[in-house]
Amino acid sequence: MTIGAVIFSWILLVGALQESQPVQDPSRIEQVQIQGNRRVPAETIRYNLLTKPGDRYQADLIRRDVKVLYALGHFDDIRVDMEQTDQGTVIIFIVQEKPLIRSVKYEGLSSITNSEILEKLREKKMSLSQESPYDPTRVKRAEAIIRALLAEKGHQHVSVEAITEAVPPNRVNITFKVDEGPKVRVEDITIEGNDVFTDRTIKRAMKLIKETSPLTVFSGKDTYHDLKLADDITRIRMLYAEHGYVRANVLDPVIEIRPRKVSRTLPLIKTPFPWGIPVPGWKKTIDRYYITVKVEENDQYRIGDVKVLGGKQFNPEFIRAVLGLVPGAIYNETAVRKSFENLKKLYGATGHINFTAVPAQDFDEEKKLVHLTVNIDEDRQFIVNRIEFSGNTTTRDKVIRRELLVDESKVFNSNLWDLSILRLNQLGYFDEIKAEDAEIKPHATEPTVDVALKVKEKGRNSIGFNGGVSGVGGSFIGLSYSTNNFLGLGESMSVSLQGGTRQSQYQFSFTEPYLFNRPLATGFSVFKTSFRYDQAREVLGLDPSTIQAGTGFDDRLNFEQQQTGVSLTASYPTRIFHRFGMTYQANTSRTSAINPATQEFFNAVATQEQQSFSGSTGTYAPFKSQRLIPSYSVNTTNNPFNPTRGYSVTASMEFTGGFLGGNVNFYRPTVEVRYFKPVQNGRNTLAARAMVSYAQGFNNVSVPFYERFFVGGDFDLRGFDFRSISPISFITRTTAVTDAFTGRTSTVQYDDIVYVGGDTQGVLNLEYRIPLAGPITLAPFVDIGNSWVLKKRALLRKQVDAAGHMRQENVHFLPGTNSGVRISAGVELQVVMPVINQPFRLIFALNPSRISRRYTGPVTGTPFSIREPGHDFKFTVGKTF
Repeated sequence: MTIGAVIFSWILLVGALQESQPVQDPSRIEQVQIQGNRRVPAETIRYNLLTKPGDRYQADLIRRDVKVLYALGHFDDIRVDMEQTDQGTVIIFIVQEKPLIRSVKYEGLSSITNSEILEKLREKKMSLSQESPYDPTRVKRAEAIIRALLAEKGHQHVSVEAITEAVPPNRVNITFKVDEGPKVRVEDITIEGNDVFTDRTIKRAMKLIKETSPLTVFSGKDTYHDLKLADDITRIRMLYAEHGYVRANVLDPVIEIRPRKVSRTLPLIKTPFPWGIPVPGWKKTIDRYYITVKVEENDQYRIGDVKVLGGKQFNPEFIRAVLGLVPGAIYNETAVRKSFENLKKLYGATGHINFTAVPAQDFDEEKKLVHLTVNIDEDRQFIVNRIEFSGNTTTRDKVIRRELLVDESKVFNSNLWDLSILRLNQLGYFDEIKAEDAEIKPHATEPTVDVALKVKEKGRNSIGFNGGVSGVGGSFIGLSYSTNNFLGLGESMSVSLQGGTRQSQYQFSFTEPYLFNRPLATGFSVFKTSFRYDQAREVLGLDPSTIQAGTGFDDRLNFEQQQTGVSLTASYPTRIFHRFGMTYQANTSRTSAINPATQEFFNAVATQEQQSFSGSTGTYAPFKSQRLIPSYSVNTTNNPFNPTRGYSVTASMEFTGGFLGGNVNFYRPTVEVRYFKPVQNGRNTLAARAMVSYAQGFNNVSVPFYERFFVGGDFDLRGFDFRSISPISFITRTTAVTDAFTGRTSTVQYDDIVYVGGDTQGVLNLEYRIPLAGPITLAPFVDIGNSWVLKKRALLRKQVDAAGHMRQENVHFLPGTNSGVRISAGVELQVVMPVINQPFRLIFALNPSRISRRYTGPVTGTPFSIREPGHDFKFTVGKTF
C-alpha cells in the first residue's frame, strides 16, 4: 500500500469517528432531576411535569411546571437550576417540602370545646389534622373561626394567637393560645316607635337574642352577636309583614356597652354557667349590652287585584284559587310566600320542573292596597328518560325501583319523587337519603330528564352474642342474627336464641315484602317463650317460698307461663303509606306457679263459660288459642329505627277463640299513634306516643288474668315497677291456724288483696331526644297512663257460703287503684349498642302520682299498705317506642 493510500484511509477513519460523536445542542433537555424531596416520591413530581428528557428547553413550560407543583400543596419553596453538559441541559427541580403538623392544641378554652372547633373547620373544608402539611394561611383562618365561635357565645373581645414550634426533622407543633375575655351579656332591649305590637310581642319574635334571665343561663341567648341580631331584625320585619305592614322599617339597632354593678357569687361547681350563691354587699362592676331597636311601622295594606299572566297549563281562575289570595284581606307576606310554594308543587306534579313565578307588587297608596301581578314561565313539560342508582353495593336495583312512584317514560312528578325518597328512607337499608342526593338533569334540547340517585348502604345485618340485665327479662344471654335486607332482596329474617333468669325466647321469623313481584308483604314466625314474673321478689326482695299466708305479702302477683306457637302475616298497601294487614296466630300456653291470692280470686271467676282455674294446684290447664288480628296502619315516619319526623297510626282488632276455636275467647281493639317532630333545626326530636286498648271476653266472661292489662315498666310508665300498676281488689280468705298449746286447728278469716289487671289501658309518652355525641342520646320524658276495669261484671265471683248456698260477690277495688292516671317523669340516657342494635338505657324517674297509703280490710279489718316508689333508677335494653 502506498503512503498516499494510508493517509487517505486515515482521513476516512477520522471522519467516520467524528460523525459518530453527537453534536452539543444547548436547547435539548438531557435529564430532569428532582432534589430536596423526602416524603413526596420523585415519580409523583415527574408525573405532574410537562418538562421531559429529550424535549427542547422552554422557559414558559418550566414556569407552568413550577405553578403546578405549588398547587399540589406539598411545597414551601421551589427553585429550578440548569446545568450544561456535553449532551445538553440538565433541569433540576429543587423543592422544599412543607413541614407536617405533628400536633394541634387549644389552650384557654372554656366556653367552646375542641370538637366544636373541629366540626366548624370540617364544615369550612379546612381541617388541621395531624400528618397534614402545615399551611400558615389555614392557621390564620382557623384563628378567625375560633374568634367567631367565641363571639357567638358572647365573648366579643377574644384574643387568639397560634404559636408554632419546629420539631426536627421537618414537623411543627401548633398551639392556639386563647384569651376568651369577659362574657358580655345583653342586659336590656328597648323597642321604640311601636304602636301596633307591644314590646313583649316584638321581643318574643326575636329568637336568637334575649335579655338576660335565669332561663337564658341554659339557652345562652343573652349573649350578643351581630349576625344573630341581624337575623332577629329580619324576624321583626316579618312579624309586621305578616300583618299587612309590608312597608314597616326597622332601623339599624343602637348597641351600647355600659358598666353595671352586680353581686359577686361563690361558685358551687366549676361550669360554664354562672351558678353560685350571691353574697350581699359584695359587688363587682361588669360590662353589659344595651340594645335599642327603633321601628317605623307605617301603614297597613290589604290585598288588591291579583292578575295571572303567562299560564297555559292551568287557567288564571284556578291559579288564583291555589294562591288563595283574597282581595280585601290583610296582606300577609308569609302566606304569599307559602302560596307560591303551593303553586310550585302544582306545576312540579305536571312535569314543569323549571317553572318560575315572579310576583310584581304595585302599591295603591291612596287605598292602601297591594296589587299583585303574577308572571308565570311554565317552561317545558319533562318526561323521565332514565333513572339510575349508585352506591347500592348490596341492595338490588329492583328493590329500590319498586319503591319509586316515578316511572321512566312518564311525566316527571316532583311531588311523587319527594314521596319516593321518603319511602326509601322508611326501608332502613341506607343512610338518610336527602334531596341533594338526587341529581335531576334536564336535557338541553329535548323535553326529557335523567335522574341519578346516590345512596349509601347501611349495615343492617347483625350477628351478635349479647347479654345483660333488663327490668323485664332479668339477667339474660343470647345469640342472634337479624337482617332487614337479606341478600339485598329486601327480605327480613331474624333468629333469636335467648335464655335468662326470668325470660327465655327462641324465635325464627321471615318476611317477604313483595310476593310474586307485587306489594303483598307476607311472613311467618315460629316461637317458644317462657316468662316468670314475681312481684314479691321484684318489689319487696322476698323469697316466695318463705312467705306465709296472712302476712300481707302472698298477695303479690307472680306466675310462670310457657308459650309455643306460630304466626302468619300478610299486608297490602291501600294507598301511599297506608296498609291493611292480617295476622293469624296459633299457640298453646300453660300458666303455673300462681300466687295463692290470685288463684283463689280467679278460681271463682269464669274465664270462659263453665271454666275457671282447674283444680287447686294453681295451674291453668293448657290453653289453646287461635288469634286473628286485622289491622290498618298509616306511616309517614322517615326512618324505621330512629325516626325524627312524621307520624304513624295503627289500629287493630284481635279476635281470640270464638269461631276460630280454642278454649280462650275474647276480643281486643287497640289504637296506637306515634308522632315525631324535628326541633332546633333538626338537631333534636320531640317524640310522642299514645296508646289505648280494651279487652272483653265473649258472653260477658272475664279475660284470663295473664291477658289483662298491667301497666308499669320500661315500655310504658318507666318510673314504676314492671306490671305493678293495676286495679287492686279486696278478697276475704280463710287459712288454718294450729294452737301451739292444745294442738287444735281452726280456721281464721282475713282480708287480702289481688292485682286483678284492667280490661282497659291508656298510655301517653312524651320525649325530647337530644343527641349528645355519636350513639349517645339524652331524653327527658313524661309518661302518663293507667289500667282500669270498666266491665266490673266480668269479675263477678261465685262463692259458696257456710250454709252451702251459692252467692255472687261483686269486685271491691281499693280506693284510688281503679281511677285517675299515674305520672312518671325523668330523664333517660340512651346508648345504641352496636352488637344488639338496641339502645342500652339508664333511666331516672320521679313518680309524683304514686300510691303510698295504709288500708284496712272491709270484713276483718286486716291492715296492709301499698307503697309505690317515689323515684326509681334502672338500666335496661330496648325502646319505649
